This record gives sequence, structure tokens and C-alpha cells, in this order.
Amino acid sequence: MPAPHPETSSIDRRARLAWLAATALVTTGLAVAAARFPGGFDWRYDVVSALASRKYNPEGGPWFAVALALALACLWPVTTRLAAHLREGGRHLWPAIALRLGLIGGILVGIERAVFFHLSSRIHQAHEIVAFVAFVFLFAGQIGAFLPDMRERGARRWVAVALLIPLVGAGTSELLLFLDQRDVGWADFDWRATGLPVWLSFAFWQWLAVGLLWLGVFALASLPPSSHARTRQRPHQA
Repeated sequence: MPAPHPETSSIDRRARLAWLAATALVTTGLAVAAARFPGGFDWRYDVVSALASRKYNPEGGPWFAVALALALACLWPVTTRLAAHLREGGRHLWPAIALRLGLIGGILVGIERAVFFHLSSRIHQAHEIVAFVAFVFLFAGQIGAFLPDMRERGARRWVAVALLIPLVGAGTSELLLFLDQRDVGWADFDWRATGLPVWLSFAFWQWLAVGLLWLGVFALASLPPSSHARTRQRPHQA
């Protein structure tokens, strides 16, 4: 089998190092923010934005917000690796573009949480809109990258399925709560105080989505050559 092209190896290495650096940043910021969260942080009932919020987490929020923005910026080389993978397979680049838009949206969320006390009080639902758009593009980019590989790499099929689980869970929990009590919000609501089971908590599904997205980015940073690329390489084998 021919040795990997030096440029491809460099892209692969940068993508993996970028993921490791981003993981170190976001883990540190998360740990500091959770330790300083008023009343103790419970990921099952406290949403991601609350942990990074200067309003709800005055001492720890900026730590997580800045770490999140920096970590997502660090992940840019992963999108370069994904774009290279898509080109190798002769596929459209829209998953890489979507992932980049999602990263930009996430970076903006981190900056917004670090700079503004509560942006949505100035611009109606500004934070929620930016965060929602970021999530949509991140999920779309990852699912778009994995779904076409379901036939050639069966294990990748389950990555795409895993990414869909929190979307379905969050959507279902929100729908049930909306039908049950119309005044329930998702970001500024005390989920724990309602006595809701964990599986109905939006925060639970949101954190699950974040974790799966992060693992999905690692999978993208570790993409093997596509089957099309391997086919093109075979005539050059000794």
C-alpha cells in the first residue's frame, strides 16, 4: 500500500492535535465553571448556556464561555480534514461548509456569553437563535459527512444514528412539555424544580447532544481514506 501523501498526513495530524487542544480547553473551562456555579451544577437539569452565562454563573460563566469560543476555533483544522476527505471521495463539500458555519455560530455564542450579561434582554431571543443555528449546522455537517459512508463502513452508520438520538429526544421532550403547559421555556426554566423525570429535561438531551457532537468531531478528525481514494491508489501499488 502506498505511503500517505505528506500533505494529507500533515492535515490528519493537525486535525487530531486540534481536537486534543480543543478538548483540553473546553474541559478546563467546564470544570472551573461547574465548580463555581451557584448552588451546584447539575448537567441533567442545567442547560449549557446557563453554565457559560454571566447572569446565572457570574464567577464561572466567563471561564466556560471563553474556553468554548477558543476550543471551537481550534477545531477549524478538522473541517479542513473533512473537506479533504470529501474531495478524495468525489463528494460535495457542503458538510464541511455546514460544520464551519456551526463552529462560527458556536464561537459567537461563546463570545456573546463572555461579553454580554444577558443579550436576549436587549435583543429578543438573540442568544437562543444563534445557539440554535450553531447546533443545526454542526449536526447537519456531521450527519452529512457520515450518512453517505453507511454502505462502505458499517460502524459509521451508528455514529449518524447516535447524532440523531439527542435531536429526537430534545424535540420530543419539548413537544410534550409544550402540550402539557404552554408557558414553559427552555433556557430560563428551572427544570429541576418541576420534578420532571430526567428524560423530559431539555438540559439532559442538550448535554447528550454536546457530548455526541464532540465525539463526532473526533471521528471526523480520524477519518480514513474514502473507498474512492483507495480505489484510485490501487493501480499505483507495487
